[in-house]
Amino acid sequence: MAQIPDEPKSYRQHGRFYENEFPEVETTVVVQVLKIDDKIGAYVSLLEYDGKEGMINLGELSKKRIRSMAKILRIGSIEVCMVMSVDEDKGYINLSKKRVEPEDAPPKLEQFARAKAVHGIMQHVSSKHSIDVEDLCSKVSWPLHTKHESAFEGFKRHIEGEINIWTDVDFSQPGTDMSSMAEELKKDIEVHMQRRLIASTLRLMAKCEVSCHEYEGIDAIKIALKEGYKASKEACEVNIKLIAHPVFALTCMCQDKELGVNVLTAAMDYIKESILAQKGAFNIVSVPQIQKKEENKGEEESDEGESGDEDKKSYKSESDPEEQDVGMGDLDENALKALEAHKVDDD
Repeated sequence: MAQIPDEPKSYRQHGRFYENEFPEVETTVVVQVLKIDDKIGAYVSLLEYDGKEGMINLGELSKKRIRSMAKILRIGSIEVCMVMSVDEDKGYINLSKKRVEPEDAPPKLEQFARAKAVHGIMQHVSSKHSIDVEDLCSKVSWPLHTKHESAFEGFKRHIEGEINIWTDVDFSQPGTDMSSMAEELKKDIEVHMQRRLIASTLRLMAKCEVSCHEYEGIDAIKIALKEGYKASKEACEVNIKLIAHPVFALTCMCQDKELGVNVLTAAMDYIKESILAQKGAFNIVSVPQIQKKEENKGEEESDEGESGDEDKKSYKSESDPEEQDVGMGDLDENALKALEAHKVDDD
């Protein structure tokens, strides 16, 4: 494998996101596939640990029988793996792809994205002030990763005025004493973190079917949908749109993905509880998923969102009859009348 010339630490594409040089056994890591060997397995680069090389043995690639490596991995792809063993002296890191459950991958990728955003800020600020990026990380981001859920979460709470992270940061140690430029470093770090937080506004969407063929009919649906608004929070308001009876779309805008998922999930729970109590029917069409990553996207892009391929197939296929009605607007009296008319036709 060709050797890549060493780059100045301040300009590395990835770098070391955490204080530990090596990951701990039985934790998950994000890797990029470098090379695939049909007889041995795959060589990968650990993106959170300064590109350290790891190995996924053939038997740890998939729980299923491998008929074609191309269907499991491709060079350049990003994967979530579990650390099986680490030999720090020899630099060996053995990984497993098959031991990572599908539901565990998205949270890890979210954690990686936040850690990468923080490290990107450390790189930018260190480059501007001509200081070593790892020296700055050892004073700011690494301690914050340890003290808080993540350095990103610590910065977020600081920007929102909940805490003051600078009381826990010592610019004099370890490493080079940066006390003389501490105020400039704080200012630059905060400016870039504020930009990151603003740019990370998300639009999430979930879909569910709500119907009632009892005497209450449309009134039961109306009451149930209004229950869904109870899940709204100050920083995350629920909106409900009629797509095509009986399918409704629940959306929200927020900066915290976990908050948005929890709010939409709670909204669907409220709706489900209400409609079932009135002898109606409820069914989840799609769980809360990111539809848009930046608040300043145009309307056309906000409809399409930046979701994954699976999401696009679900909502954006030209043959999908639901797509034609996505823009019917928020749930209002006219939409409810349309539902009522639909029920009369069915009867």
